[in-house]
Amino acid sequence: MPHHPIIAASPPAVTPVRSAGTRPRFSVMIPSCEPDEKLRTSLESVLCQAPCPEQMQIAVVDDASRSVDVERLIRSVDRTGRVEFVANGRRRGLSGNWNRAIELARGDLVHLLHQDDSVHPGFYSRIERGFVVSPHVGMAFCRSRIVDDDGRLMKKTSRQRWLPGVITNWLARIAERQRVQTPAAVVPRSTYETLGGYRTDLCHALDWEMWVRIAAHYDVWYEPRALATYRRHIANETTRLFAVGAVWPDMARAIRINASSLPDSIRSATLAASIRWHASSAIRTAERQLATGDTTAAAATLRAIPELLEAADGHVMDGVPHRRIAQLRARLRGEAPLRRAA
Repeated sequence: MPHHPIIAASPPAVTPVRSAGTRPRFSVMIPSCEPDEKLRTSLESVLCQAPCPEQMQIAVVDDASRSVDVERLIRSVDRTGRVEFVANGRRRGLSGNWNRAIELARGDLVHLLHQDDSVHPGFYSRIERGFVVSPHVGMAFCRSRIVDDDGRLMKKTSRQRWLPGVITNWLARIAERQRVQTPAAVVPRSTYETLGGYRTDLCHALDWEMWVRIAAHYDVWYEPRALATYRRHIANETTRLFAVGAVWPDMARAIRINASSLPDSIRSATLAASIRWHASSAIRTAERQLATGDTTAAAATLRAIPELLEAADGHVMDGVPHRRIAQLRARLRGEAPLRRAA
């Protein structure tokens, strides 16, 4: 099995705020790129619970949109100019625009809110409570609602604990797999300043890698109420990355990077659990793709599974469903019917 060294690139640095004046408590930063009317919903969900500008900065940071007049769309919701608008002169990409938004944030606590996601009344007050009760936590997040393109509830994310508080044994849990939707998370700017911004060498798992990096250095606060909504639809970036076969190689890269954040006491077991979960997830994805006749996507998914398994870098791997993988490959070649897992 080939050895893949830990990626040498470092996360980009985040410069401390230079202003010596009073800073807002929150910076709600909304990265956008060719947004549609869902940006209106995102803004309205923040504005309806926003305190005064001195306490909350709200800004849309647009990544050089060409087909949409983003500022006009913002002003159709906010006629007073309460929402700041910043337009990048060139396209920076997902991580570049997220990091640009962090650099522009002046508040103590930074909330990155996707252009098509939203928060519910009480989000900021409940999240801030975590930082008041435990001021040294490196981030706080809440449970999320996941909805489809029409806003219909698909599911809620798994509950991490029943009452608000610091999560125990969080590093091993978050390093196994993604459990935090970005719009549900708030991170102190000082955490970014200490650990750096989002990695530019990841295209899909950049938020997951950040949560693992934070968990390796700080405690994390959890609010069990579902106060954020993540929209899963055919036009979002995740769907596009699945379509071009970029997700699973990116996940393999993230797994290797995450392993470097783990202490020796949990590295082997956590790495194995992560690889098993992601390999099984890739298999389920390939099954769905084959069931819908998307053989090109299924082939790309199946080709990526060995790279996921190679992320073990010599660690013993048990429980990988090799037989299911072989059945799917045979199905792709037209040699056998698709057998779905129970």
